[in-house]
Amino acid sequence: MEASNQRQAEQVWRRGEHLAELDGLRGFAILIVTLYRFGKEFPSETMLGKLIGGVLSQGDRGVDLFFVLSGFLITGILIDGKDRPHYFRNFIARRCLRIFPLYFCTLAAIVIGSRFVPELADMFALPLGNQFYLWTYLVNIKMSVENQWCFGYLDHFWSLAVEEHFYLVWPFILYHVRSARMLRVAITVAILSAVSRIVYVLISHHGIAADVLTIFRVDALLIGAAVAVMARNPQSLERLRPWLPIPFLSGVMVVASGLVFKKGWFTLPHTLWPMIWACILVWLMTMYRNQWMARFFKLAALRSLGKYSYAMYIFQNPLIPLMSVVLTATTLTSVTGDAVSSHLVYIGLMFALTYIAAIVSWYLLERHFLKLKKYFPTNSAV
Repeated sequence: MEASNQRQAEQVWRRGEHLAELDGLRGFAILIVTLYRFGKEFPSETMLGKLIGGVLSQGDRGVDLFFVLSGFLITGILIDGKDRPHYFRNFIARRCLRIFPLYFCTLAAIVIGSRFVPELADMFALPLGNQFYLWTYLVNIKMSVENQWCFGYLDHFWSLAVEEHFYLVWPFILYHVRSARMLRVAITVAILSAVSRIVYVLISHHGIAADVLTIFRVDALLIGAAVAVMARNPQSLERLRPWLPIPFLSGVMVVASGLVFKKGWFTLPHTLWPMIWACILVWLMTMYRNQWMARFFKLAALRSLGKYSYAMYIFQNPLIPLMSVVLTATTLTSVTGDAVSSHLVYIGLMFALTYIAAIVSWYLLERHFLKLKKYFPTNSAV
C-alpha cells in the first residue's frame, strides 16, 4: 500500500492539477505544423532534400494532436464544471475570450488593409472573396461543397472551424449524458465519425470533405474526450497503461507503411494519428516525473511554443505572402549556395518571425482578454 501511494504521489498528473507537460505537447504540435507549413516546397532533387522534405511533410499531423488536446481539455473542463452554476455561459464566454479576439482581429486587419494596399488585396484575393465563410466559421463547409481549397493563405482556418463546431455541440451532449455513459458516447461517436468518413471516401473517391468536414474529423477530438473521461477515474488510466503499446505500435506501423496511405486511401491516418497522440497523452499522465518523456515535454522551449501556439497557427500562413517581398527560399539561394540550405534558412527565419509575431500578439491583444476569464470560473486546472 505504501509503495502504491508513493507511486501515485510521483506521477505527473492528479485530478485538479495543471499538467505542465501538456503545454509542451501543445508546443510540439505547433512546432511540427509550422515546420510543415514553411517546408511544403522543400526541394527533392537530392537524397538529403527528399529525406528532410519527407520528415517535414508529416508535420501536418500536428493538427491531429491539436484536436486530441482540445478534446481532452474541453471535455475535462466541462466534466469538472458540470455541477457549477452558469455551466454553458462560463464555458462559452471563456472560449470566446480565448479564440475570437485574435481570429476576428486578423480577419479585420486583412480586410481593412486590402482597402488601402492593392498588393494585399491581390495576396488575399481568395479569402476576401469568401469572407462570409470566414466570419461565420464555415470555412470547412465551403471547401466541402466546392471540393477545393478555396481560401488561399487562410486555408488552414478549416481546423479552427472544426474545433468551433465541436465547442458548440459537445457541451450540450455532455450535459445531458450521465457520467457513467460519457466514455461510451465519446467512443461510439468517434467510431461513427471514422466509419462515415471511410464510406464517404468510397463513394466520392476522396473529396476534400473527408479531410476538413467536422463530422468526418471529430473522431480525433472525441479520442481526446475519451481520455479526459478516463482521467477522472485514475484507476481506468492505470488499467489502460499496460495496453498502450498495442494501439501505439499498431498505429505507427500502419502509418509508416506509407504506400497504402500515400493518397489518403480510406483516410485511416486521420484516426490512427490521434490514437498515437492519445497514447502519448496517457503515458504523460501516468508516468513518473523524472522519466524521459515527461522531461522532454517540460522543456522550457516547448512550453513557450505551447503558450503562443494559437497565434503562431493563425499567423504562419499569412506571413508567407507578406514576407515574400523581402524573404523567400529562392532569394536566399544566392547567399547559401544551394537549394537545400536556403530552404532550411528560410524555414528557420520564418519560424522565428512567426514566434515573434505571436509574442507581440499575446502582449498587445490576447492576454488582456484572457484576464476577463476570472469572471467566468471553472473547476478544471488542466
